[in-house]
Amino acid sequence: MKYKVLYLTSNESIYSKKYEDQININSSKLELIRFSGSGLKNKYFNKIDTIFKFKKMIKDVDLVHINLLSPSYFLFNHFLKNTKLIVTFWGSDLYRTPNNSKISKFLQKQIIKNATIITVVNKKMIPVFHETFGFEEIPIYETRFGLPIDFDQIDEIGQKEINEFKKEYNISNEQIIITLGYSADPKKNHEYMIEEIIRLSKRIKNIFIIIPLTYGSKVHREKIKTLCNNRFKENEINYKILEEFMSDNDVAKLRKATDIMINIQDTDAMSASMQESLYAGNIVINGSWLPYDELREAGAYYETIDELKEGILSNKIEYIIRNFDKLKEKTKVNKKIIYERSSWDNNIGSWIEVYNKLLEG
Repeated sequence: MKYKVLYLTSNESIYSKKYEDQININSSKLELIRFSGSGLKNKYFNKIDTIFKFKKMIKDVDLVHINLLSPSYFLFNHFLKNTKLIVTFWGSDLYRTPNNSKISKFLQKQIIKNATIITVVNKKMIPVFHETFGFEEIPIYETRFGLPIDFDQIDEIGQKEINEFKKEYNISNEQIIITLGYSADPKKNHEYMIEEIIRLSKRIKNIFIIIPLTYGSKVHREKIKTLCNNRFKENEINYKILEEFMSDNDVAKLRKATDIMINIQDTDAMSASMQESLYAGNIVINGSWLPYDELREAGAYYETIDELKEGILSNKIEYIIRNFDKLKEKTKVNKKIIYERSSWDNNIGSWIEVYNKLLEG
């Protein structure tokens, strides 16, 4: 017998596609049915058609799984009252969405009331969930995603591919490659990073800056492009903004070519890009406020800054560059730690176990 799971998630997420693939590979008992909405161009009729489509589909499934809790799913809340429901929080839906407005938080809470089980991708999120929403009576579990890129793809990138990457972007072997963030998200603090790079460039010249803006806010992307065109060019800083879609192989090349990766966004659960960078041997600078304690507890090495004040990040990068070989050696522990924490082999079982609790329990 196959159990049918109606699956609501972000259609563009690579996490979702990898997750679906892994469920299909590892469980013969589960059939994921992704709910994709209506697709009608008229917003009013689209909403009505989407509701009716959901009402029809939910009759034929054993379980509903919301993966990333958007307040928009309140549209379906009436139909969730009499079904088994898993709600999985990814990070922004817990750390940011409830704080955006009282309405967003209210709508999320109405959906959570119908949840049979809650899951989070990082155990540090559990107390935050209870502080934000309450619901201590609902069982809550940690279920991690594996990383979007297969580890083998990163491992297969050798010096030849790194040299090709550098040649493509006109990067010399003498330059230190510094990657700022990983998406066009205003919460990544690009403006601060850019000003700190300019401050750094007064003392250290052999740097090349890469800013990945391949997804996220188009408005923010244009803002950062304009800022770089003005500030980096006038200070003669070499840089490249990545805007086009990147294949997994392209991302793997970026990870292996990067020397220093900076991740100082406002909030996060456990960034995949940051973990890929650790796995690839980058020296990573994280914000100390980000909930990555379990990586530290496992023995992972990365640098941190405590606040976004003038001179703090530039001083940290200068310290890394002047002690690069010694610090690079310390990154060797990260590969095994990240694999054990974030490979699909080590994580898909917890998802299947949660499904089985509801479907067979």
